Amino acid sequence: MPFSLTSSQGIKMAWGSMTKPKGSIIPLAKVITDQISTEIDELIIDHLSNDKRSLLACNLVCRSWVPRSQMLLLEFLICRPVPLVSHGGFGSITCAIPAPDHPGFHEGGVIYGTTDGVYRGLPDGARPRLLSIPAVSQIHILPDENLFLCLAGGEFITIPLGTVISGTCQDVDMTRLSKHVSAFAVYRPTVAGESRRVCVLKSSSLSSTIKVFDVTGYHQVWTLVRVQQSYIPRETYSIHFLSRTRIAVGIKTGGSTLPGGFEVVDLVTLETQSLLDPADPSLEFAFTRVKPVAVFRVFGIFLVCYDKFAFYINRNGGMTRNNRLMRWTRPANGFALHLPYILAFCDAHVEVWNLETAKVAQKIQNPSSVGRFR
Repeated sequence: MPFSLTSSQGIKMAWGSMTKPKGSIIPLAKVITDQISTEIDELIIDHLSNDKRSLLACNLVCRSWVPRSQMLLLEFLICRPVPLVSHGGFGSITCAIPAPDHPGFHEGGVIYGTTDGVYRGLPDGARPRLLSIPAVSQIHILPDENLFLCLAGGEFITIPLGTVISGTCQDVDMTRLSKHVSAFAVYRPTVAGESRRVCVLKSSSLSSTIKVFDVTGYHQVWTLVRVQQSYIPRETYSIHFLSRTRIAVGIKTGGSTLPGGFEVVDLVTLETQSLLDPADPSLEFAFTRVKPVAVFRVFGIFLVCYDKFAFYINRNGGMTRNNRLMRWTRPANGFALHLPYILAFCDAHVEVWNLETAKVAQKIQNPSSVGRFR
């Protein structure tokens, strides 16, 4: 074709006009470019197959250039397979508890919450879904009261345990007791005749509210009845039962004048006091720049856990057990107690510490290096 070279230059000039200042190049007249066959357009575009920016420009020139340009652009796309979450579902795991001693859980296993529901992990590897509910962050089971407690999307919810086990739970089976909840704690009776008790924490940047519920009922019909509500004028991280009438709350520091740490709240008198002895100078490190996370009763004393370390205190709040200090290698955002070990859940790994020796027994890396342990 006598005009093939000229038309090729004309197309290049047309493309160049889109990337250079207006008026620097004069494109061919439309009467000429209309005579160029589609095959020639495609041959010229093929010469740009290794130039992503040029192909993007060609894709915007005219409709006839779009198919060939997009076909070549698709070669730049890289599709990486997304690995399935190890538990078998689609959401990341946020919390877990062992299956309780209950006829419905005779096969044992683990009950765990995820961002897309509640699942049951069985010894044979099966992972059936028990609840389809988003943003599950905490779960607890009261087998004797036939109740399943769940914190999902900031809502504190109770569900009959039977419907959860059977996988037939509907929205009408859920009782939503409180909104904007950050955590809850369950009291296990130590004296015969005592009923279980549940505390629900609602926390904001300026204040916190604690609601206390008693578990009441008979046979298979049990409910939570609110009996008390307390107010704390500080932001609160966590809540833990020390006894039926005393709870420990982790309070955020407010500077040198408002040190943070664990406070004990008397649910009868509503009086508060520091869990640690403020007169003990050896405990100054536990009041600043650390986040109080959990309290456990072990060996007849208390183990207080912060995001950076943990240590033992006696009933008077003084450091004890040979002043042992367990310092995590990375900040921890959650803990699980399984005597004689405590598990510290960090962003990328889990540290297993022996409480009797106060030394690291094992470090479990997150295999995917994505997401968080809780």
